[in-house]
Amino acid sequence: MTLTLKDSAAFFKRYPIGVACGLLSVIALVGYFVRSTRASELSDQLKDVETQGERIQGDIHNGTDLVAQCSTLTAAAKELESRLVRGSERAHNQQYFYEIESETGVREVSLQPNGADPRKGANSFCYGIGYTVTVEGNFRQLLDFVGRLESGHYFYRLISASASRKGDRNVSGSGAVISLTLNLELLGLP
Repeated sequence: MTLTLKDSAAFFKRYPIGVACGLLSVIALVGYFVRSTRASELSDQLKDVETQGERIQGDIHNGTDLVAQCSTLTAAAKELESRLVRGSERAHNQQYFYEIESETGVREVSLQPNGADPRKGANSFCYGIGYTVTVEGNFRQLLDFVGRLESGHYFYRLISASASRKGDRNVSGSGAVISLTLNLELLGLP
């Protein structure tokens, strides 16, 4: 049995409500499937837009006091830069150790720079200017010397340290003379 146009038209005339409901059901199913696939795409797009909006809102919130923050950072950078030694000013850098020696009462036996001048072509902002310092004094004086280095004006990094006692204990009980050798780097600019 073949279905012709005449038979289809007669079927539509005989069952108009059923055919209309069937067509509406097919249209509704197609719309549902199209909408559900489109809804997942739209929900992903909505999430992207929401995260972008939150980021922009955070940028606006954080950017309200940007000029004051910039001036604060600039002042802090200048203060940090003032705490860096200059590699080209060896005499001034050695004077720093002589000042600590005179303040603490230790006797400086040796102060020698380590390494050559600043590394040319280095990619870092600052580098270490090496020194080997040998001082003598009693235990408290040496602790005071190291404490002054730690809390001093310039930044430093202690690479190695060695201590040895010289002679016996003093009769007065003040302790033996101790020799302290420090291998350190002052943080500096070329």
